[in-house]
Amino acid sequence: MKRIKSGWQLTKKSWRILSDSPGLIRFPLIGGLIALLVAVVVIGPGLYLIDDEQTVLGAILVAVGAYLAAFATYYFAVGLAHNADRQMQGESPTFGDGMALASSRMGAVAGWAFVATVVMTIIRAIQERFGIAGAIVGGLAGAAWGILTFLAVPVIALEGTGPMQTIKRCAGLVKSRWGEQITGTIAIGGIVFLIGFLPAILLIVAGVALWAASGVGGAILIAFGVIILIIAALIQQSLATIFGVALYHYVAGQEAVGGFTEEELQSAVRLKRGATPAAGTI
Repeated sequence: MKRIKSGWQLTKKSWRILSDSPGLIRFPLIGGLIALLVAVVVIGPGLYLIDDEQTVLGAILVAVGAYLAAFATYYFAVGLAHNADRQMQGESPTFGDGMALASSRMGAVAGWAFVATVVMTIIRAIQERFGIAGAIVGGLAGAAWGILTFLAVPVIALEGTGPMQTIKRCAGLVKSRWGEQITGTIAIGGIVFLIGFLPAILLIVAGVALWAASGVGGAILIAFGVIILIIAALIQQSLATIFGVALYHYVAGQEAVGGFTEEELQSAVRLKRGATPAAGTI
């Protein structure tokens, strides 16, 4: 129950920052549209070629498409992180300010997108090729990677580090605050799942079930479900990036910003049972 309450508070305060500056959602919106376009134009044909047994060319297209989609996502996420940071400092940044910062970090973003794409590809390969053991190992690896890199976008946006430096910096920040005792995920976004993703999934499932009996009715439910799913995904990404900036300031600068409290930020990461934060971090 405490975990749920903590996640709710973190999500609510992140939402407050997003609602105070609605323009922030333009970043994941545009990034998502570009990533979708890449999927249609590059990844789609690649999957078709693989299905047509032109494996090498198809795999190349899928790999290139995955990288380009990741680059677009991280590029706009860095712009969002910059503007969220300035918003927390009491300023009113424009969309152009965020894009200018993201453009100045383009090399770092490109490198990070490559590393992230390779790592996630390896994790997915493990999950798909090694049965139950692969699913377990891949799931654990994915969770560890998610925790390690949760601060990656803020670090790139605010420090301008390259991919390897970003990994080292994130690892150092996490270890300095929570030591070696991390066992869970970042506690934010659960409420978005409950009021966004879950209803969307139920609508899509209901639409598919109704498709045979009522084509139009089923299609309408599916369309509404997809729209809600997209909106929820955009909000989730925005909230996670905003909170990541606040968490970065807490870990790197020992200060709570954006209306978050030190207790809330400290409890953001689940520790092993009976563990305490790293010495000297409270």
